Amino acid sequence: MKLLLVEDNADDVAFLGASLRRQQASDIELVHCRSLKEARELLGGGGFDVVLLDLHLPDARGMECVDGIQAVNQRAAVVALSGQDDEAFAVSILNKGVQDYLVKWEGQGRTILRSIRYAVERKRAELHLNYLAQFDPLTELGNRQYFQDQLRRATARARREGNRVALFFLDIDQFKMVNDTLGHQAGDQLLQEVAQRLGSQVRAGDVMARLGGDEFAILMEGVGTPVDAGTIAQQLLDVIEAPFTIDGHQVKVTTSIGITFYPSDNNDTVRLLKNADIAMYQAKDSGRNNFKFFTERMHTELVEYHELQRDIAEALRKQGFRLVFQPKVNLKTRKLQGLEALLRWDCPKRGPVSPARFIPVAEASGHIVPLGYWVLNSVCETIKAWEQAGLPLVPVSVNVSTRQFQQADFQRRVAGTLEQFEVAPELIELEMTEGLLMEDTDAAHRTLTGLKDLGLRIAIDDFGTGHSCLSYLRRFPIDVLKIDRSFVNEVGASEDSRIIIDAIISLARSLRLETVAEGVETNAQLDFLMERGCFIAQGFLFGMPMAAPQLEPLLNELMEGTALMRVPDFADPLRASGS
Repeated sequence: MKLLLVEDNADDVAFLGASLRRQQASDIELVHCRSLKEARELLGGGGFDVVLLDLHLPDARGMECVDGIQAVNQRAAVVALSGQDDEAFAVSILNKGVQDYLVKWEGQGRTILRSIRYAVERKRAELHLNYLAQFDPLTELGNRQYFQDQLRRATARARREGNRVALFFLDIDQFKMVNDTLGHQAGDQLLQEVAQRLGSQVRAGDVMARLGGDEFAILMEGVGTPVDAGTIAQQLLDVIEAPFTIDGHQVKVTTSIGITFYPSDNNDTVRLLKNADIAMYQAKDSGRNNFKFFTERMHTELVEYHELQRDIAEALRKQGFRLVFQPKVNLKTRKLQGLEALLRWDCPKRGPVSPARFIPVAEASGHIVPLGYWVLNSVCETIKAWEQAGLPLVPVSVNVSTRQFQQADFQRRVAGTLEQFEVAPELIELEMTEGLLMEDTDAAHRTLTGLKDLGLRIAIDDFGTGHSCLSYLRRFPIDVLKIDRSFVNEVGASEDSRIIIDAIISLARSLRLETVAEGVETNAQLDFLMERGCFIAQGFLFGMPMAAPQLEPLLNELMEGTALMRVPDFADPLRASGS
């Protein structure tokens, strides 16, 4: 331990030196100086663990002595020496960051040595806590707090000097997959190696930090143009895209980067970090493994997104949503064979909002889960009302989101709703996308099997638009394939769509599944589907989505067994979003 004694009184120096020698403190190297100026010069060279500091020096007094020492060395512990036992002053000086306060001549050698050793330990603990407050122990990079402090300093310098500051916000694209498949230890190793690779691409004066999870940020001063920033961003993308070797496994990940500039994008450091975050998510939405520059339009869209989230939550609380039902028609008999429940929202502030707009926001925010259960409850309530009115019943399809399907209690809640309204399970058909089933095939199989055991029908919606896989069709208990409207709409115009429709119908027939064509709007499309053997369809050709009371005449027709649904000549179909 190296100790600097700052004391101008020769008697005090002799007393302190003798006290330490009597304790046989052989591990202490004692260096003596007589003024604050000398002490500052010695401390500037580093190497000292503790300073034993007299507060009455030839060139400084009291707190001035402490300030002078701390200005040149923040790492050495300080034990203050005073000729007076002043408790109030002792408290104030300890609050200043001094580790201990001793009154001269009152302490024995053992007391002085103990104070010195404790002061060193307290200082080390303080430095460690300061490190943890500012740095990430896993990657040894600065943390969010450190980065924000550095960003404030960099923007202040740029303001004085008229320079620009570039801020890069990075997120690892496939990090969750690594954690889930190889474990958190492998995930930690990947983060460490990502930090090393990113560090290889930054300059000595640049600031890099891990903000949390798999998010990193880089701050660069003096980056002149967006072209320069784009070149740097591409280098960062390239260095991360190269394969990693993690715990004996080759792992390939990419990163998405958002870029913003001070002062052109904003003067506020909090907003700058948020801007870069927004741009990073735009890069993810654009396919990942790329970079995007922040624009004011992104901020406007984000504000609108959050407002829409709040309005969806308000509509959920106030029962602001409603259902309409689109008929499914048996093309051989032209009779109603089923219905699909579709969600509608007439927002008091916005007017009618397209499902294409509010459903993705509800999914991202989690509101889709209570919204999905509201739809199921409302459908069951409607079916029960029709039954009590003596009307014939047909199966009703209900769309299920990925988030809702993945709820641990999904099967139990569906069963509870059917029981609550006393609705026969065969009257409910659950529609879900291909992607939903591919999220976790084992869990999906268990859930679907449980739903089938209840007696419900399962349909795959928008079939052919995702990663269609024959193996999951054979494995999962599925009843219906729905041909996506995009293929039906291109009948007669696209040979590819005709081939895909033929393949879907052939596949369904081989697996003994029912096919339903969506978006049928013309008699030409109708004829094409019937020729191929698809005999159930829905679309504007058979009627617009209708509220429950409007469907009662169609249900009555089924009961009477006399009227058929009329298929009109269709030249100019009425189009409505979300049908």
